[in-house]
Amino acid sequence: MIDSCPLVELDIGDDLGDVSAGNLHALIQEHESDVIGPLWLDEIRTAAPRVARRYSPSVYARTTAWNADAIDDLVQDVVERMMVKGQAQYICDVANDFGHARALIYRQVRMTLIDRRQRTAIDNLFDRAVERLGSPPFDQVKSRPRSWRIDGPMSDPAPASRRLTSSLAALPRLPGNGMERASAIWTTETLSDALMLICGAVGEVDEPELRRILEESLTVFATAEVVSDDAGTEIRSGELDPGNLTMANEITQRLLATLTLEEATLLAGKWIGDSDGDIARRLGVSRPTAAKYKESAFAKVRDELTEQSEAVVGYVFARLQSLVIARAGGGAR
Repeated sequence: MIDSCPLVELDIGDDLGDVSAGNLHALIQEHESDVIGPLWLDEIRTAAPRVARRYSPSVYARTTAWNADAIDDLVQDVVERMMVKGQAQYICDVANDFGHARALIYRQVRMTLIDRRQRTAIDNLFDRAVERLGSPPFDQVKSRPRSWRIDGPMSDPAPASRRLTSSLAALPRLPGNGMERASAIWTTETLSDALMLICGAVGEVDEPELRRILEESLTVFATAEVVSDDAGTEIRSGELDPGNLTMANEITQRLLATLTLEEATLLAGKWIGDSDGDIARRLGVSRPTAAKYKESAFAKVRDELTEQSEAVVGYVFARLQSLVIARAGGGAR
């Protein structure tokens, strides 16, 4: 897949050095003969430390410093990315001059670092998921590889579907505010909802499948959403004091109790991004009937939240979104 990059998207803060002596024609010729040869490697080796110094090595290199070995590893990853995704050819096709080509190479270093950060976020989320699966309502079924299911009657096993991935991607996520830590992605409560959704969909999930499901779900996250600040993994209650937090949880539970299965399925579908027609087909009803479900569901939510503060509304919406998607099986029936 080619990463298109209009010139306006280039980071003008990069230290490109002296580009006057560079030769775009030589880069193009070398690419035609060697794909990525000495000239390209020199450019990548120069770009890697200049770009990497702006990123935390503990997240992007998994070392304490950007030492020579860490930079060499980054260079190899950049080369692999450019070859697999055809980025060297893209640079040859679109570069206006040597300075433009160098800026695009620097961008490839940044994109490689972003790929690494996403993998770190997946690792962190996977570790948290395995820890959460070690306690109720989950039961460990096997040990090699480890697998888990929800305690109680087991649903018929089914392969993970795109619908499951879309449902997980629609769960509320922690916002990102920096580049110093890999993101937690989900609060502890939302992670539990996600695991209920996964086990409910596939029956029994083992470690390799769990990692694959999380990886597929995380690939749809925007770059800013796989970076987190110091908020950690606890639920963000914003400005809620203990009294308002209790009230917000009570509102959430009342809404869950009053929403019908059809209304909950409809809300889940809307949060996932389904059209009214898609939701009607999933429910097995006409579009006018689905529209009535939507009106009644929205009315129930409005009645509970109209007089509440913005902080309470935000908290309830996040919890309701997570729980409805999980309990309605992602809006699929």
